[in-house]
Amino acid sequence: MLNLTPRLKIIADSIQGFDTVADIGSDHAYLLINLTEKGRIKSAVATDVNSGPVEISGERIREHGLENKIEVRQGNGLEVINQGEAEVIVIAGMGGILICDILDKSVEVAESAKLLILQPMRDSEKVRKWLLEHGFDIIDEELVKDQDRIYEVIWAKPNGEAIEAKGLLFIGDKLIEKKHPLLAEFINRKTNELEKVMAALKDIDSDNCRERAEECRVMLTYYREVAEWVR
Repeated sequence: MLNLTPRLKIIADSIQGFDTVADIGSDHAYLLINLTEKGRIKSAVATDVNSGPVEISGERIREHGLENKIEVRQGNGLEVINQGEAEVIVIAGMGGILICDILDKSVEVAESAKLLILQPMRDSEKVRKWLLEHGFDIIDEELVKDQDRIYEVIWAKPNGEAIEAKGLLFIGDKLIEKKHPLLAEFINRKTNELEKVMAALKDIDSDNCRERAEECRVMLTYYREVAEWVR
């Protein structure tokens, strides 16, 4: 049985009661191989925009004798997935801006899924904003520690009612509501990063640097306020 990293395991554990999964940028198809071997899903599609990962995914799938259950496709994002083809769509290990771009280019495919599982490496606030403004409910969020990094995972489902995303979305409401046990450490890491950036910008006199410093100040204030709330 193929073992998963904590980052992928928390995603795999959440996929229950679904038959079909599409993993976009599939990280060598590890997630889909694990789910299929456990009998958790009936069929899947692994995709990547580059030929190298596609070839490696194909090799891994054949090694596990799952080529009749997991199909590998090369293409950009969701553009190689048909509407209604996947009950669950996973987009993990990419920047938030790229995730939003992938969803933007294939909104109908995203809307046809029953569940989106998104794991942005950065800019998670942009992903939350996109989801809310395109009629998706954020039903849960988690933090997971994998080696020396803390990852954010977002679960969302379509509801057809787009709303204006208000306020700062640097941390998901679900994480704050549950006072997630990793949230304090996550915030501390974010504030340390922002303080270093602000220190580096302090002596640079330019409009761009002043604008960036102000953005950092707003974010820093936000993180400190949330830290007080979850303490």
